[in-house]
Amino acid sequence: MFKKRMLEGVVLVSLFLFGFVGEAIAQAEGGKVDVLELQRRIDIMSDELDSMSLGASGASQGFRTNVFGYGELHYNNFTDGSDFDQLDKHRFVIGVFSRISDWIQLNAEIDYEHGAQEIEFELGYLDFLLDPKVNFRAGVVLVPVGFLNEYHEPNLFWSVERPRIQNAVIPTSWQGSGAGFWGTPLPGLNYRFYILNAVQSIRPSGFDDGSGNGGGGQSGRFRGSSGIRSGRLQPNRATAEDFAFTGRLEYSNPIVPGLQLGFSVYTADTTHDIISEGGRTTLFEGDVKYRKKWFEMNSTIVNIDIDDAAALNTFAASAGTGSGIIPDQIFGWNIQAGVHVLQLLNQRTSHDVVVHYMYENIDLHEEVPDGFTRNSAREEHVHTFGVTYWPVPQVALKMDFQNFNYGNNTHKNQLNLAMGYLY
Repeated sequence: MFKKRMLEGVVLVSLFLFGFVGEAIAQAEGGKVDVLELQRRIDIMSDELDSMSLGASGASQGFRTNVFGYGELHYNNFTDGSDFDQLDKHRFVIGVFSRISDWIQLNAEIDYEHGAQEIEFELGYLDFLLDPKVNFRAGVVLVPVGFLNEYHEPNLFWSVERPRIQNAVIPTSWQGSGAGFWGTPLPGLNYRFYILNAVQSIRPSGFDDGSGNGGGGQSGRFRGSSGIRSGRLQPNRATAEDFAFTGRLEYSNPIVPGLQLGFSVYTADTTHDIISEGGRTTLFEGDVKYRKKWFEMNSTIVNIDIDDAAALNTFAASAGTGSGIIPDQIFGWNIQAGVHVLQLLNQRTSHDVVVHYMYENIDLHEEVPDGFTRNSAREEHVHTFGVTYWPVPQVALKMDFQNFNYGNNTHKNQLNLAMGYLY
């Protein structure tokens, strides 16, 4: 405060001296002076005073930029020999948070994936803080579907790989460009509602999907093996003939501490006028999270309906850009439970160890259009057994074993190790 007042005093004295000298010059020259030049100098000093005042005020209120991020390293051992064992620097993310003013904030993240061989602009948006009940957000945002897509840092979930339902069904990390509102209208109730560019279900021949691979290269179409996931596009070339409405509600019940209920929706036409049919894709998702002392669990259920799937498949075949049968319906659910071992043993420590189990049941070909053949291999039953250790909350060391069983009576087993961190 003293420095601010001292700077303001110096500037005010300087303004006074400018005026005094200007008047003296005018008298010496018979009243003639370059009034415009004098006014220009006064304006410069006034602007300097304003910037000093704003700078001092901003510093005192914490208007500054912070760098943060996260990363993870994975080792996958295919115990049945179904593939080569792999080490993957899966991702390294650099994020920026900036308080531009007392009511405008910037959030941005760039994701370097697979040893920085793929780069993705993960998010970048401005928050306009209007009121706790209603705030405005605009830019590239994470789609608010499920509890993992928006908050997917590796120390926030137990398994080495993200659950299959948050990969093959909900295409985490899923982003879109647009705007919307968010807030807390009632205690325990949070919402996000956005209008974003829609995913793209079919890909014309020669379609330019933008440079890079992250969430966009070789995409712009639904695939039989990954559902709507490859319908995402990088923000530099996202088609915007169709727009999506998406939203999420989360409710934490004060009567039952530790319980959170979530509901998400996403709906959009997806053909972007490439064909006359709209290909409307509608996703409904529900989830529950619960923790009581040393016990914790979560569960998710998702259903996706795709209109005009027959027309989408016909176009993809004629354009030579198809990749498996696009279904009428995709469905999946999972349930996961874990025990915080050290808390169970009444150990007073900041360390945490969770032993966990997850079951997942997903079918990317729950229903297919008449005249098309369902691929039973798209039905998956996945068992994951694992343990995760947090020496500090920002670091997670993980190990798990997965058993995959498919609808065509094949299976595979996988041992996974990971190191994840926040900074």
